[in-house]
Amino acid sequence: MKMRAGYSIFLLILSLTVCNAGKLSNTFYKNTCPQVEKIVREIIQIHTRNNPSLGAQLIRMQFHDCFVRGCDASVLLDTVNNSKAEKEAIPNQSLGGFDVIDDIKAAIERVCPKVVSCADILALAARDAISSPFKKSMWSVQLGRRDGRVSLATEINGNLPSPFANFTSLVQLFKGKGLNVNDLVVLSGAHTLGDSRCGAFSRRLYNFTSKGDADPSLDPTYAKILRKQCPNPASPAITVEMDPGSSLSFDNHYYDILLQKKGLFVSDAALLTDKNSNKIVTRLQRSRSLFFTAFAKSMKKMAAIGVLTGNAGEIRQNCLMKMRAGYSIFILLVSLTLFGIVDVCNAGKLSYKFYKRTCPRAEQIVKQIIQNRTQSNPSLGARLIRMQFHDCFVRGCDASVLLDTVNNSTAEKEAIPNSSLSGFDVIDDIKTAIERVCPKVVSCADILALAARDAVSAPFSKPLWDVQLGRRDGMVSLATETNGNLPSPFANFTSLIQLFNRKGLDLNDLVVLSGAHTIGVAHCATFSSRLYNFTGKGDADPSLDPTYAEALRKQCPNPASPTITVEMDPTSSLSFDNHYYDILLQKKGLFVSDAALLTNRNSNKIVTRLQRSRSSFFPAFAKSVKKMGAIEVLTGNAGEIRQNCRVVNP
Repeated sequence: MKMRAGYSIFLLILSLTVCNAGKLSNTFYKNTCPQVEKIVREIIQIHTRNNPSLGAQLIRMQFHDCFVRGCDASVLLDTVNNSKAEKEAIPNQSLGGFDVIDDIKAAIERVCPKVVSCADILALAARDAISSPFKKSMWSVQLGRRDGRVSLATEINGNLPSPFANFTSLVQLFKGKGLNVNDLVVLSGAHTLGDSRCGAFSRRLYNFTSKGDADPSLDPTYAKILRKQCPNPASPAITVEMDPGSSLSFDNHYYDILLQKKGLFVSDAALLTDKNSNKIVTRLQRSRSLFFTAFAKSMKKMAAIGVLTGNAGEIRQNCLMKMRAGYSIFILLVSLTLFGIVDVCNAGKLSYKFYKRTCPRAEQIVKQIIQNRTQSNPSLGARLIRMQFHDCFVRGCDASVLLDTVNNSTAEKEAIPNSSLSGFDVIDDIKTAIERVCPKVVSCADILALAARDAVSAPFSKPLWDVQLGRRDGMVSLATETNGNLPSPFANFTSLIQLFNRKGLDLNDLVVLSGAHTIGVAHCATFSSRLYNFTGKGDADPSLDPTYAEALRKQCPNPASPTITVEMDPTSSLSFDNHYYDILLQKKGLFVSDAALLTNRNSNKIVTRLQRSRSSFFPAFAKSVKKMGAIEVLTGNAGEIRQNCRVVNP
């Protein structure tokens, strides 16, 4: 985003007063913003508690930024008019963590306005997210970068290292960025963190040499495991750990799996095809301390690629084209907390009595309307609990799923996984009724949480779980943020547990919350791949009961019709109970993600325990849905109280 002209003279004067103008320095902000590193570190600590994969996300974002136009934060810019930004290019569409950079920038702007660049924030945030488990900085970051004003998706190809690249291509690309073979091998060690979509490596698994075979440089046993995780053709929803069993630990384990021929990408295996590169791999595999030292040195070199300093570029006030306004006041509170002015940790907590004084009738209004609507629509519980799931897993429980599309910014509800959601009219009715009694007091996020609980509870004539209140509504809803945040019906166990862990949920929560599949229906397309040609031999998924598969084929002809639905829990789709676990153990779980719960020993044990006792399932579900309902909630002064759940306040 271009700097507004009114600030140009101010920035010129500022640049002349900085003693190290034009150079990166460890003390660049000593006089102008001495708090900057503390602010970044504290906010990163807050985010990594709920998202242990943040280090992988931010270090990848920094790589992708620095390799295109240099380390100028151009990867953060949004598309303007018809000029697509870098983040829209295919290799960048799976990047995550933009919201974290936004949070940090907003906090810093409150304390040191127009001083700290987005490029420096990204460099610090990536370092601190990786360093968080170690309780110390793993490398020092020199500062003084300025932000670029240009971001073009067309500049991605040829600048970013490809997962399909051979050794010669990799060396040439790194050399063009001022990096050598040692840097290539060392920085590739960042693949010890995070996961990858199947499409980035699946051609190594199927017909690699046009003879129906796998890549011979890939361990055959591992290739077989990967084929089970990544059916052909590759699903964009399925991800695999890059460093099996160690994808949340920053260490030198990547070099172990590389020497075992288990590197996931062609570009990983390529590091073993050169004698000198192979020697570096072996040396780093032998010593974790050596890897840490080498990584720190190479990161310093990479973070200096093509930097803008002095009067070049600008200091963006907002790292995106448009600030994610829902976070701005929240971040002000966080920044004030860092300096002891307010205590945000104890501010704005959820409470069972949140509306006791401001809207004591809120829960009764929700309950009454839900009771009226469930009489004519007994499937409402399934619809609203699904809507709450889909809301909380994207941007947290902030009612962003309720917002309508504005201009060209397609909202979450327009994304394919959300296109079958329903019940929006019920939330609208409740909001209208509450606004008449308590205007501008009760959030749409709280209404959704109450409505989902009451709709599921309606047949029992009592609430099945308590709902803590005090959420506020978000102001941003983006369809592009849905993929990768919502659990996919095609997901394997590894993908599911990684996703749930990122949301602060554990294995027990995964199995328990999957129990919501005891109510509701599913469109044929979400499971029909299990019925027809599952392994390329015209067969059904062997993990699905054959008799049930035959019954499903009669209900769902091939190709799948978008209008046909099937009960997720056969004969019991209107009863909220533990019957889902019965059909799961009978191999009648409808989705790949259902069957996946039986592929892990601990998960299987939980399934069996819940199947044996309905009385165990109900309190377990109450506990897990309470945890889910608190994912990344906005409280205190963050966000807003929408007057209309479909649009942000004017």
